[in-house]
Amino acid sequence: MNVLGIGGSIHDFSSCLSQHGKILTYIEEERLLRMKHSLNIHKKIVLNKAAEYCLSVNNMNEEDLDCIVTSDIVEPAYYSRFNHHHVHQINHHLSHAATTFYPSPFNESAILIVDGRGSFLSNGERETISYYYGKGRDIIELKKVSGLEENDLIENSVGKFYEEMTDLIGFGFLQDGKTMGLAPFGTEKYIKDFTEFFWFDHKGQFKQSLLQIQKMREFVRHQMKNSQDKQQTKADMAYAVQHHLEEVLIAACINLYSITKSENLCLSGGVALNGVANEKILRRTPFKNLYIFPAAGDAGTAVGCSLYGYYQIGGYERIPNTGDCSPYLGKEYSDSDIKSAFHKHASNLTIVQHTEDDLYDEVSTLLSEGKIIGWFQGKSEAGPRALGNRSILADPRNPNMKDIINKRIKHREPFRPFAPAVLEEYARDFFDFSKSSPYMLFVPKIKVNAQDKISAVTHVDGTGRLQTVSIALNPQFYELIRYFYNKTNIPILLNTSFNDNGQPIVESPQDALDSFLRMDLDYLVIGNYLLQKIESVGNGYE
Repeated sequence: MNVLGIGGSIHDFSSCLSQHGKILTYIEEERLLRMKHSLNIHKKIVLNKAAEYCLSVNNMNEEDLDCIVTSDIVEPAYYSRFNHHHVHQINHHLSHAATTFYPSPFNESAILIVDGRGSFLSNGERETISYYYGKGRDIIELKKVSGLEENDLIENSVGKFYEEMTDLIGFGFLQDGKTMGLAPFGTEKYIKDFTEFFWFDHKGQFKQSLLQIQKMREFVRHQMKNSQDKQQTKADMAYAVQHHLEEVLIAACINLYSITKSENLCLSGGVALNGVANEKILRRTPFKNLYIFPAAGDAGTAVGCSLYGYYQIGGYERIPNTGDCSPYLGKEYSDSDIKSAFHKHASNLTIVQHTEDDLYDEVSTLLSEGKIIGWFQGKSEAGPRALGNRSILADPRNPNMKDIINKRIKHREPFRPFAPAVLEEYARDFFDFSKSSPYMLFVPKIKVNAQDKISAVTHVDGTGRLQTVSIALNPQFYELIRYFYNKTNIPILLNTSFNDNGQPIVESPQDALDSFLRMDLDYLVIGNYLLQKIESVGNGYE
């Protein structure tokens, strides 16, 4: 059974093609249109290039589809090209629940969905938090939190609370990760003040009225206007909203555990991208196991819609995954695709082809010498994190490397941290964390005796957004880190997404070449080719 899932809402559009319950291909529209979060794509929305990509990669056409599924808040223009088909629409939070539960290794699990807002309910309100229990192929709704929406305000939404504060301290729409990164620079100054702007209880109820939101806006603006140190005030605000988000989520999770008694928890919704909160949920709630699909935001709902079509509409039984679900769900580009991109820029490049072992040896040496390298391999990752196939890599030992990359390469705020990618068998030597973290969705403490050794990936509070790298999930990235470890005795690389500030992660070899020529990277690796920019003309392959 071939099922096309169409995801997003009014942003983050995406498509996923599955066959007999196996994800074949997933891609986000932003990667193809080169417009971050698919915002302001206007008439291009009707193209649905992501669906076209999924079908093309698998040599299919529309007639090969047995089912098309989307959520009920996806902008209808995005799937209008399929209007001659019957397009199934499902509840938005249900699509999130399917996204996290179906790819998980659990046969049964509690499921918590938290985002800004989801579907409209029969009472005219919009869902903001949803509680489910999954078993086998079934996903059972337990209860919801919802609120009225008025203009750009929505009641009773902890996701909107965080989003609102992100905006008030000066960051843009869908830039909540900046607030999370800034929070450790703050203090407890505003924690008590913020308790006037919402209410929650041990049953996981979160209440915030429209009036409270307005008062919160007035309070923050007043504090900012009268601040003698605006950056510190922003950090203190970020600290407070991060603290309260964590407390609300922990209370909700404890309540969900009391209802389900499951040892397993699946999270989804945009709030599930908050790796700091995720680590605390695992540490401070009774749940022993926590799964989050790497594309936890609205884009990832294409996956849930596709798998829902197979398990619920198709009625097939579900056998849980025995290992981690691969996040590498894009297209595999051929050597001819790579060479075609090279030829357009041959006069600006030196290009050296290596054997695999020679490549790992050469690149690990360059990294150990302080070079910053774009790394393009295999299929692109699902979600907002580069996981070793569309990455910028550097030496984590250099205490200046974070500032160098933020300023010279990524052109972003200096407080923003970078992730440590570690060989999974050495993770416990460096991190106070006993679980795997293949999708970079947990931010644990780095052990005190290791922080100076990997200072470039140690945040101000001593944490790191951890990626554990296994040979099973990504053998090429694993081998590169292993070679680096053999040279440096550090089994870790600094890993950040291959994109400039405000740009989507690169998708194709052509995207990688274009970005490499714009950005101040030292080298680029595509497949087994090592590239360097040159000033002279006429160089070709070596």
